[in-house]
Amino acid sequence: MEFTEYTCPICQKRFVKDDDVVVCPECGAPHHRECYENNGNCFYEDRHAPGFSFDKADKAEDEQTDETDSEYITCPNCHAENEKTFFYCGKCGYPLNTQDRAAQDDTQQNQYNGQRTAQGTPFGFGSAGNPAYDPLMGLNSEDEIADNVKVGEAAKFIGKSTPYFLTVFDRIKRFGSKRFNFSAFVFTGAYFIYRKMYVPGIILVLAVIGINLGSTAIIMNNQAFFKMSSTDQLNQLYNGTLKTEEITVLAIYFGLSILDILIRVFSGLFVNKLYYRHCTKQINRIKAEHNGVELNKALETKGGVNLPMAISFFASNAVIYMLCRVFISFNSLGG
Repeated sequence: MEFTEYTCPICQKRFVKDDDVVVCPECGAPHHRECYENNGNCFYEDRHAPGFSFDKADKAEDEQTDETDSEYITCPNCHAENEKTFFYCGKCGYPLNTQDRAAQDDTQQNQYNGQRTAQGTPFGFGSAGNPAYDPLMGLNSEDEIADNVKVGEAAKFIGKSTPYFLTVFDRIKRFGSKRFNFSAFVFTGAYFIYRKMYVPGIILVLAVIGINLGSTAIIMNNQAFFKMSSTDQLNQLYNGTLKTEEITVLAIYFGLSILDILIRVFSGLFVNKLYYRHCTKQINRIKAEHNGVELNKALETKGGVNLPMAISFFASNAVIYMLCRVFISFNSLGG
């Protein structure tokens, strides 16, 4: 039997005469033998059910591909309409791109087989030993990940780093536990702004700037004291020879340094929990104002990240810090 009118569902290449073809005994789908063996099973295995036929699935996908004049694309999984700019269905999270669908199908098969990595990250490896991408991390898009917030809605709103945050949100919902965020520890307020949590982000950025300016003012107004080495300062403190005002200056200076560390630790510990609450609140507000395709667009527009603003605040903080160090250096040389 010739299969030249069909394409292999895995590599998407049309069959040519004399190709080594393997036919699925369940649905009749033809595959290149090499593709079938590498995949380990039929491409459509997760869809095998009474009445399923691979040629009907191919025709449905071909019709979807031919809708070039339409502004929308139909999800092959739940048949919901999505804008052509969407990579994943706004209703069920199913990939709208053929290659992404192949990766997700392989990922779902791994889920059914109970395969997980040693680190506990679901769907860590595909059949060929490479990471298999699953934007929903094995979660059902229709399940609630927060109060009145579905997994698919959260994925739309999160945008960047969706797999990471869906895993974190799922852990928060089920166990109330959170994960330390090293990006927030390093960038503090700028990271909050990056995730569009503007109020706490700006407060933290201003707090860090205030700490830098305060430390600089203390050093510049107490040059003689700070020209002493830390060892000399501690020895005089231990021997009781420091003046009261010098002890006060040292306490304030170290207090500001400790406060800077506490702000970073706070950011790393609590940003994920705060972002979880932020997403829940914003998504519910958006859902109250929009529905259908407009809801998906609003979730993507009002969610996601704000990289330019985050860079601006981080750069401003870095410039102020460098200027403070320069002033201290010149003032020390001048003294």
